[in-house]
Amino acid sequence: MMSESGTLSCAAKLARVVLDNCGPLSPAEVAEEARLSEETANEALAELADPGLAECVCGLCESRQQVYALDEDGA
Repeated sequence: MMSESGTLSCAAKLARVVLDNCGPLSPAEVAEEARLSEETANEALAELADPGLAECVCGLCESRQQVYALDEDGA
């Protein structure tokens, strides 16, 4: 585990594990996998994106929905 994980919320830690295990996911998919509300999943992903631990990887699907993946450099 990285040292930054000590300052993350529980929801962000859970979202990080879900992204690590399941690959790039939309906020709705993270919410479903982690059993979080979509609002909490969005907040968790924003918390991961802010320090560069996850990133929005647009263009992976046909919809305009955002898809997030762990940043390999920050993992």
